[in-house]
Amino acid sequence: MHTVVVGGGFAGVKAALELSKKQIGKVTLISNEPYFLHHATLYATATGRSAAESIIPLNEIFFNHPNVTVVQDTVTSIDPDRKLVVSDKKSYQYDNVIIALGSVTTYFGISGMEQHAYGIKSLDEIRAFHQHIENEVVHEGQLDRNYVIIGAGPTGVELVGALCEYLHHLIDLHQLKHARVKLSLIEAAPRILPRSSATAAKIVEKRLKAIGVDVQTNKKVEALDEENITIAGKKVPTKTAVWTSGVANHPFFKANASYFDLAPNGRANVNKFLEGHKDIYVIGDNNTVQYGGLAWPALRQGAFVAQHLARKASGRPLKAYKPALPPSGIPVGDKWGYVEWFGVYAAGRPGSLIRRLIELVDYCNILPFQKAVAIWRSHDISQVDI
Repeated sequence: MHTVVVGGGFAGVKAALELSKKQIGKVTLISNEPYFLHHATLYATATGRSAAESIIPLNEIFFNHPNVTVVQDTVTSIDPDRKLVVSDKKSYQYDNVIIALGSVTTYFGISGMEQHAYGIKSLDEIRAFHQHIENEVVHEGQLDRNYVIIGAGPTGVELVGALCEYLHHLIDLHQLKHARVKLSLIEAAPRILPRSSATAAKIVEKRLKAIGVDVQTNKKVEALDEENITIAGKKVPTKTAVWTSGVANHPFFKANASYFDLAPNGRANVNKFLEGHKDIYVIGDNNTVQYGGLAWPALRQGAFVAQHLARKASGRPLKAYKPALPPSGIPVGDKWGYVEWFGVYAAGRPGSLIRRLIELVDYCNILPFQKAVAIWRSHDISQVDI
């Protein structure tokens, strides 16, 4: 049996690893990048922490899995009749295919946003953001007066908390005595963390304001250019606007819509075995299953499909996938965090410690324990000395 896994995120990597462990055939993992990105720690990499905790080479993950072939390629289409996954380079024959392509950024048509905003959702975006900060400090000898983070979901909250500490570190390090920086977090919804509990929003907002972040809710960003951002009709001077809002399903699904039952949000509806079409499994961010878009459900779905294929291959009874609520954890700065699970929460230093343990579990799901711990500990290493 040959299984093709498309996507090198949590869901795809976990599926490939579990298939390898079960030894039920060959696995080809196709990713457009040669590395795995741990998105939950990109906020830290973007603000001076080691890249080792966010960027892990795929060949390193699959070093002890000779039945997994990692291919760097970009898949464009699928042909279920001939059982082919097609890219610009070649076609890949499959018995089963698992699609876990993740989501892409959408700017909701806001004027100038795509051209002028920074981001932290990819390695290239983080490099551009670092270069911008370096240019400010080294070449201009000053920081921007206004840093605007657009989107108060977990990524925006994590970034603004880390950026607050990072900028003050740079001010002290480079003796920028006259630097006066303002950090604003802008959210169009009535409160920050709109998909989290009201308790989470209240406690985290209080923490953000305590460290000096200007939190603005019910405010829509209308335009961005090289010098200004327009928020609810008001122009604010800034050269540093960071977009952390807006995700859409990967365009692969729209391009191959005839083979999938797509929901209004563009994600694929799947059956109880996470199958979107015969022998085509859609997992992680790409399906409409409850709790999608989070790391632990992605890992859970990847492991489930591997187990499902093992049961199918051996003729054992098949079991349906059952979603499970994952814990949520949001760091706000280095030693403060908020974690919640089934209405029970911890905030402050205890929340920070629990969030760090959640990250360790993430790594242990895709790496041997000792390697997972080493990468987890790299969070305490500074990589940027501007």
